[in-house]
Amino acid sequence: MPDVSARPRLLYQLASPLHRTAGDKTVRRRLDMLRNWAPSAQVEIASPEEGPSAIESAADAAMVFPALREAATGWAKSHDAVLIGCFSDPAVEALTEMSGIPVIGPGEAGMLAAVQLGERFSVLSSDPTPPGLRRRIRGIGIEGSFVSEVMVGGSVADLNRDPDRHLPAIVAQARDCVAQGADVLVLGCFALSFIPGLPEKLTAAVGVPIVNPVIAGLKAAEAAVLYRAGLPRGVQDTMIRSAE
Repeated sequence: MPDVSARPRLLYQLASPLHRTAGDKTVRRRLDMLRNWAPSAQVEIASPEEGPSAIESAADAAMVFPALREAATGWAKSHDAVLIGCFSDPAVEALTEMSGIPVIGPGEAGMLAAVQLGERFSVLSSDPTPPGLRRRIRGIGIEGSFVSEVMVGGSVADLNRDPDRHLPAIVAQARDCVAQGADVLVLGCFALSFIPGLPEKLTAAVGVPIVNPVIAGLKAAEAAVLYRAGLPRGVQDTMIRSAE
């Protein structure tokens, strides 16, 4: 069991070999951002040696489990929870089973955060993107709040390589989502999630909250560690005294 008196040890597990496709500098930049977003946790990052270059199809998503299966058997030795670095949440259940610790799907965490912030949400995705989002949303139980999934016109590689070039198209698609009735937007591609300042720029442009699922996933992972350990004794004592 994790020690709740210590900072939770979180692993951000990339679903593709980003160190090869975008370089070690990009991996380090993302780690710095992760640590800034979750200062109450100890965050590390891992980039697999195998796997698809990006998760842009159902076939790509299916390759994630074989690429991570062996590593997952050792996660519990040095981590309390793992966040999978893909909005499609590939192999989350299987990797939880293999590792014995919470493995969080940030896509689900981000969409659940959206329904806490507003009535209806849309998802901004890279192009192409894996199919089946509505089916996932139906399984989570929030289909009634879902407006649309909109492609922003750039692939994962395009968005990683030159995000500024795609910003006008991203803003235009975000405005279309709001015009369709969305009052919250979710970033459905992690190339978008790691564009510095993008949520703030989109909120300023369209006037609705923007959910970064990486941040939502980090917070869900921290919470999972606490739940798994049970409430700290001091919190239990406070609750008991309040009930007396």
